[in-house]
Amino acid sequence: MAIFALENRLQKYDWGSAEYLPEFLGRDNPSGEPWAEMWMGAHPKAPSIAIDPLTGTRVALDALVAANPASVLGKSTVDRFDGKLPFLFKVLSIAKPLSIQAHPTKRKAEHGFAGEEFASIPIDSPDRNYKDRNHKPETVVALGPFQGLCGFRPIAEIVRNIQTLSPEDWPKLVRRLAADPGMLELSVFFYTFVSLTGDSKTRTLTYTRRRSERIVAAEPAGSATARIFTCVLELMDVYPDDVGALAPLVLNLFELAPGQALNIAAGQAHAYLHGNAVEIMANSDNVLRGGLTHKHIDIPELISLLSFESAAFTPTPMASTVNGFGTYDCGVPDYAIARATVHGTMKAGRRAHVPEILLCTAGSLSVSPGKGLPLPLSKGSSVFVTADHGPYSLSGDGELFRASMPT
Repeated sequence: MAIFALENRLQKYDWGSAEYLPEFLGRDNPSGEPWAEMWMGAHPKAPSIAIDPLTGTRVALDALVAANPASVLGKSTVDRFDGKLPFLFKVLSIAKPLSIQAHPTKRKAEHGFAGEEFASIPIDSPDRNYKDRNHKPETVVALGPFQGLCGFRPIAEIVRNIQTLSPEDWPKLVRRLAADPGMLELSVFFYTFVSLTGDSKTRTLTYTRRRSERIVAAEPAGSATARIFTCVLELMDVYPDDVGALAPLVLNLFELAPGQALNIAAGQAHAYLHGNAVEIMANSDNVLRGGLTHKHIDIPELISLLSFESAAFTPTPMASTVNGFGTYDCGVPDYAIARATVHGTMKAGRRAHVPEILLCTAGSLSVSPGKGLPLPLSKGSSVFVTADHGPYSLSGDGELFRASMPT
């Protein structure tokens, strides 16, 4: 078919930055609103607009897909994903911590969605957990220093952090976990921790703040312990009455350098804290939250889907370079992501029969479709390449990401 310029939708959540995305897109933000995410894809909540560069015709990307799925997506994608674009591509700009959350497996999502439909919970209800029947694995690639929490720490680290926090009373809190360091006892400990209420929660938070301040003052600056308890204090400043602020004691605290990636699997607890990144995910809006939020929290349902595997954090490296694109091993059938730096001209070579979104994140590029005029691809702009389109080439000086499908 063609290569279409994309006009993308912004999501203005309160945790977003008022500066990064306006600068990234070269647009003004006179009201100083938080621009949290830019969505690229065919999600019905906010589909991109595909613009034909020859005629100027504008059509929502989900409508473009529905009108000719085999040409736009390719037969294999149509067969595997019921004629839908299976991924959603985003730019994130995080100025304030996001919630502690996890996403369901596909089977869990199907059962959860059916149960809430049977209970007649409106799809747009703030108390709804499952907005669709799909799983939601995610891969995030940092555009700058990117900080967050992801996955349970090794249990020995969790026990050590609780011992540091409460030198006298730690056996009351983690004796069973220390004696039996497995997923069952970790789930019991975590449920006890996130479900604190009333006076118990107030006493815990008051003590934790005082003790964390003393720990940070006594620890060498930049030590692992100082970073953990500094993060606890920073989260308590933003969410003073939320026990989720203690999450750095049990979840891995990480910082990605530009170009480093992280895969978030189903059932993996995580929270993004600060920074800018691109993110690709399965086309779903299913989120179960456990803290650091004013939105709906469902602790029993969250506990039911968490994996409780514990391990040290390891970023996802760039796996290989194909046709000038460095690829990341995402490990899921729904999406693939790759990154390229262009100086001069780069030919994309023989294309797999899959849809692609190209996003320029730095510099100024153009994409030549083979026939017809090149399309400009400046910083912040993106294009959609249909599955049946032939090879294209990129020229200029800049960086771009490609969202597509595994081949």
